[in-house]
Amino acid sequence: MKQIIYKALLLLVITSSQVIFGQIKTDSIRIVEEALKLIALPEPQFDSPFMPNPSPKDLADLGFEQPNTSETVVFNMKDHVKITAQKYPFLSNKTVILLHGVLASSYTYNKMSGLIREALQVEVISIDLRGHGASGGIPGDISKPNQYAEDLNEIITTIRSDKPHQKIILVGHSMGGGIILRHSETFPETKIDGYVLFAPNFGTSSATTNQQIDLKNSFIKSHLSRGLGLKMLNEFGIHQYDSLKVVFYNLPKQMPITSYSYRSMNAIYPENLRSTLKRIVAPFITLVGKEDEVFIAEEYPILIKSYSNGDCYLIKNETHNGIRHNEEAMNKIREWSIKNGL
Repeated sequence: MKQIIYKALLLLVITSSQVIFGQIKTDSIRIVEEALKLIALPEPQFDSPFMPNPSPKDLADLGFEQPNTSETVVFNMKDHVKITAQKYPFLSNKTVILLHGVLASSYTYNKMSGLIREALQVEVISIDLRGHGASGGIPGDISKPNQYAEDLNEIITTIRSDKPHQKIILVGHSMGGGIILRHSETFPETKIDGYVLFAPNFGTSSATTNQQIDLKNSFIKSHLSRGLGLKMLNEFGIHQYDSLKVVFYNLPKQMPITSYSYRSMNAIYPENLRSTLKRIVAPFITLVGKEDEVFIAEEYPILIKSYSNGDCYLIKNETHNGIRHNEEAMNKIREWSIKNGL
């Protein structure tokens, strides 16, 4: 622990000549020690197994139906991890890269892939994010802060190397939408021809984020103390604990993913949402169900209108997962694509 503390001290920058170094040293040691105590606090526990009672619509919204035929494709990342995807062919000069939400994979986006293909008249490549589905990697964790965005950029580069004149449209739902914005922030030089976001994750500090979601259900719990402690350590340049879990789901241990690390959760939305939205010049549309249970739907139009030239639509009587299959939403993106020549 002493080595960690003194590493933090070496990274301090003294900005005022009136500050006594000895006091800085003492305060910094105290902060790091408190942060280490916070991250070591017990992980949250669920009182009982999650027992959902889904309606027929809830079941349909989950996306287990497999109405479309696809072919498996594999992308080899620079670190030799293989990212697997499902390709839905269509003879077109446009390719959609579709990114899924938390705990999911391309499997539960089969129906959405077919609807997107029909609405936009495009080839669709629905990927399994690193650590999800059939892709390689550690479930619920990544190795670098921008790993998801870097993987996406490599996939775009691969597609463009095979089809140099292909238009690329990025489509993402929830976590996938946030990763698309993180990609836009991290790789602003990568040409993207259009953005379609379904109930995207705008980040923990965004007005769209429901800060009470942990209290409203028995399915998800966040380790807030650990998250705070890791943030404090990160301020001192200490990242060796970033793989610790901070979000937990009430799922059987046999499930592929039951938690996400601090590092992975910080990689699924842009660091600066407002500046990222302002920099998007390609056609951009966001669709959110008015009955979204995860995010605060009415805050999306305010943010989109204030910081971008994008379109935003709230769909009546629709939920967080249901927005992926909604007929009105598909009609909106069809109209949007025609208006923008996509």
